[in-house]
Amino acid sequence: MRARKSDIRQLWDSEIRVFSQWGEDGIITFLFDSIGISKPRIIEIGAGNFEECNSRFHAEFRNASVYCIDLRTDLKANCQSLEIYWRSIIIPVNDYVTPINVNHHIESAKSLLGGLDLYSLDIDGNDYWILLESDLSYISIVVCEYNPLFGHRASVTVPRDDKFARESKHFSWLYYGMSLRACILVLKDKGFTFCGTNLAGNNAFFVKDNLVNYVNLDMPQLDDLARFTDWRVRESRDKKGNLSYLYGKERASLISSLKVLDTNTMQLVNLGTVTDL
Repeated sequence: MRARKSDIRQLWDSEIRVFSQWGEDGIITFLFDSIGISKPRIIEIGAGNFEECNSRFHAEFRNASVYCIDLRTDLKANCQSLEIYWRSIIIPVNDYVTPINVNHHIESAKSLLGGLDLYSLDIDGNDYWILLESDLSYISIVVCEYNPLFGHRASVTVPRDDKFARESKHFSWLYYGMSLRACILVLKDKGFTFCGTNLAGNNAFFVKDNLVNYVNLDMPQLDDLARFTDWRVRESRDKKGNLSYLYGKERASLISSLKVLDTNTMQLVNLGTVTDL
């Protein structure tokens, strides 16, 4: 990927999957290389048990320091069992992150790691509200999960719920998070430029405005985000919790009557009235 760096025009062309779920390892490496970060310092909110996440590859192969947060009870034990636990700085934290405590974690990470370069957020729920409150002043790169089923036109999010649990909010597991446009607008106000997504279409990548000129890409046009919400993953559940493998309008109809907040009007609307699926 580094050898063909000059040929990469779309961010997802740099995808490589080692420990990440969808190829984020390669994308983040491309961005680090582009802006000249050799030994990054990362905070990852929603790191699971550190086996499949956005920061482990960089801890393994880039000597990154990582502050990783998740509710999984095996996070700490799994991190401590890895060889990189002594070869680098890995700080596993068990906590439920909310808009109220997120900046406590950001400050703790910055203090313990000596700074921060990348912020990754993926908690399948209250993401918009946590992102909105996050102090990203010292961050260079942001990775955020969005819900592609919320479409490409509307700026919407699930209503704030600091105890949000995706599996209990709706049996389908499809109702969570924020739309891509909502994510872009929040981060635009915080001084970040949208650079693209992974090819699957659920993780968005942003670079600080004063660094984005170092990223040699064909930047996305914000008036047409449709290709970034072409979600073909069939992860819907039935009422018994089993995968139902729905796609297209069948999938969208399951959540069309649920309420989302339009972040422009701050009004609750039915998802089916704003989504373009």
